[in-house]
Amino acid sequence: MIDPTNPLAHPSTLPLGLPDYAAITPAHIEEAMREGMAQQRREWEAVATDPADPTVENTVVALDRSGSLLERAATVMWTMASSVGGQDYDALQETFSPLLAAHASAFTLDVRLYERFRALARQDLDEETAWVVARQVRQFERLGVALEAADQERLRELDQRLAAAEADVEIRISRQLERTGLPGEEADGLEGLDADTRAHYEAFGAQRGTRWFIPCRNFSTQLDQAVLRHPSVRRGLLEVSQTRGTGEDPQTDTRPRVLEIVALRAERAQLLGFPDHASLVMEAETIPGPDTARDLLVTVGSSALEQVATDASQLRELASADPLGDGLQAADWPYYEDRLRHRTLGVDAEALRPYLVLDRVIEDGVFLAANRLYGLTMVARPDLRGWSEDTRVWEVHDQDGTLLGLFLGDWFARPGKKGGAWMHEVVTPSRGESVLPVVGNNANFQRPADGGPAHLTWDEVETCFHEFGHALHALLSATGYRRDAGTNVPRDFVELPSQLNEMWAFHPEVLAHYARHVDTGEPLPAQWVEAISRSKTFGQGFATLEYVEAALIDQAWHRLTPRQVPEGEDCVRDFETEALEGYGVHSDLVPPRYRSTYFAHTFAGGYDAGYYSYMWAEVLVAELEGWFRTVAAHDGDGGLNREAGEILRRELLSRGDSRDPLESFRAVVGHDADPASVLVRRGLPRGA
Repeated sequence: MIDPTNPLAHPSTLPLGLPDYAAITPAHIEEAMREGMAQQRREWEAVATDPADPTVENTVVALDRSGSLLERAATVMWTMASSVGGQDYDALQETFSPLLAAHASAFTLDVRLYERFRALARQDLDEETAWVVARQVRQFERLGVALEAADQERLRELDQRLAAAEADVEIRISRQLERTGLPGEEADGLEGLDADTRAHYEAFGAQRGTRWFIPCRNFSTQLDQAVLRHPSVRRGLLEVSQTRGTGEDPQTDTRPRVLEIVALRAERAQLLGFPDHASLVMEAETIPGPDTARDLLVTVGSSALEQVATDASQLRELASADPLGDGLQAADWPYYEDRLRHRTLGVDAEALRPYLVLDRVIEDGVFLAANRLYGLTMVARPDLRGWSEDTRVWEVHDQDGTLLGLFLGDWFARPGKKGGAWMHEVVTPSRGESVLPVVGNNANFQRPADGGPAHLTWDEVETCFHEFGHALHALLSATGYRRDAGTNVPRDFVELPSQLNEMWAFHPEVLAHYARHVDTGEPLPAQWVEAISRSKTFGQGFATLEYVEAALIDQAWHRLTPRQVPEGEDCVRDFETEALEGYGVHSDLVPPRYRSTYFAHTFAGGYDAGYYSYMWAEVLVAELEGWFRTVAAHDGDGGLNREAGEILRRELLSRGDSRDPLESFRAVVGHDADPASVLVRRGLPRGA
């Protein structure tokens, strides 16, 4: 039994079950995790041994409501491990990742539970329950319930080893972000950066005994390359970024783990009856299979490669005219592309920053769009605390004023925090149990050096809208079962609401509210508004190709059979290059967005063989954007109206995985998606 004084022993008394993070220690989490797993096993056993015939209530509902203690503890553990970090939370993650894998296997390999669902599948059920039951039967079968005992034991071992290896990769990649960067002594090495950023990097340098230190962010190509004036600094920064995890620091070297994970996944797939891990993964997705994913990526990548060749000729002209220029290399592309953007569109990245203040972007941009579309209003709750001092909390109210949920935002980078940006559920909604959602967004924006307002790049503005799209998916959920709610949809559908929500960052009405000068309050000049609209397709050759390269690296690793997995840590980079050349999308001027040694999505973040998902979802998004701008538009409003928002909410956002997600998509637009729409959306050549 759990100590009743443990804050996780019972639902939090804070509004909507918001965890009392300040009162919870790693020891509390460990105790609650262990008891939570044991408690849920007992709940599963009670269902499995119930002598009564299976019913929706004694099987589907009972299992859906099981594990409340474990869920409370696990959400806090993952939140603290990703958003705060540190040795204590790293240790918890390493300890419980394999234990949770074994726990999950205990459910999916239980033939008694499988038979109860099979019996229910033969009954006359309501539409949502029928979908849930059929999906669960498929999951049992896909994950090995019919295997012989010896094979099931091997599967359990593989699952636990994989969970341990993936947790280790995530920890090592977090260390990379803490430790990796470019040190320098040149007095003019930071030329091109704004004063706040220079001050940050000089402070980082002082901590390390150098004049300055530029830290790496999670992507290969670093944002600072767009403004750093000196080619040697840009190139040095890209070099240290791309060599992360390759052995210079044993504590951040991920190569042995990458090869181990690939081999384990390949063996596991064949044990389960699939030719490779990608085929196993996509059996549960909306895409038809790995060949479709490959063909989509290669088609889009080939078009992007064609655009890169066209753009490169223009950038070489700029480089040759630059007194400090030294030709065009991969590290120089962002710098000269930003110059080209300024020449073509009339605005550059740094000129925009005074107009893009974080608080205003969130409250007068992201929240405004949600109000116009869905009638939501946000009320700040400064009395409530999240998992860190940076975290802000808002109540979310529906159009009729009723409380819909809580939203938490944690925007700034800090040591120990996982890189990138993400959404996570703090409390999963359950209509049947009258539990409302509590949802968090995380990012890694730069904290202002002087404590003043934080200024964003345009990419970071889009990130704010993107992650809140995930939040809306959870906040607007209205499914009958907790396990179907919100973002609990196939992985290649989950990115649809987030990518779609990005469109409102560009909408003239929304833009006019949040894009105002920090000092004067003046709106963006009209010509810059037009430039931002045209910027949606500017530079898409590079942006698309770097993504496609990473997605195809993910596919290449996960189409291997056990015998095809290469040996030796030094083979990792060669494997990437050979794979991209084989797919016909390799470019010396465009590094993959992620290389294997710091590819958290595929080796630690649950997107294994699934990084293609962003592109597959974008095919659907392109169609939905067209629907908003045409069918759903009123008087030239571009679809920013309550009627359009209500349709999207009712047919898609609220549905979760309570029916086929593609049916939800078709319910809005009225037809299947055309893969070519993504080329139009990105402004890429269509004849490639």
